[in-house]
Amino acid sequence: MARTVAIQISQFLTEPEWQVLGEFCAKAKRLIATKVVARDESAISCKIHYTQERGMWFEATVPPEEQIAEFLMVFRFFYLEKEPTNFYKILALLGKHAQEPEAKEALKHLKAQWANSLFQTALYISLNGQPVTASLLLDLWFNAHYFHSNREKSEKLAQLNEAFTEAFSKYMLLESTYNATKTIFTLYSGLEELVNKRRKYVP
Repeated sequence: MARTVAIQISQFLTEPEWQVLGEFCAKAKRLIATKVVARDESAISCKIHYTQERGMWFEATVPPEEQIAEFLMVFRFFYLEKEPTNFYKILALLGKHAQEPEAKEALKHLKAQWANSLFQTALYISLNGQPVTASLLLDLWFNAHYFHSNREKSEKLAQLNEAFTEAFSKYMLLESTYNATKTIFTLYSGLEELVNKRRKYVP
């Protein structure tokens, strides 16, 4: 059974901090509205096959390209370090004001969940001796395909897609980031009421 932990911070937050929490909730709502999230993982799946004749090969089902781009466009607000709504920054903001040991433990747990989703090795796969983690996949897909055109990373992404297929590469990316969104939504569900009450009483 899930346990609810109350964090009493309303009286300590500054106006800029309230604004950041409001932005975080607004971005979380946008993430919930993306088609990838709305379909509840139904379009994300994979199979790994092996036979003596052919060896190992990968099959994956992923959403259409425009849905992946829509999802990652919003997800980056929680992932990129320069964004004010970066997940670690929000946890740090809350941790600065949280006094209760249970609250600090809950924030620590959310931090671990986020890290486990994005920084552990995806399926324990490596390419040229380098572990394939979600953070590596995000770096390559963000900087070589979706938002930038870094030549060196484009070459690395091409190697990755050639080794595992483009669909399986996208599957690994989406499986990890989708798991990370569950941590975002856990935090959002705890902040939504707090932020809404603030908006109700402060014009």
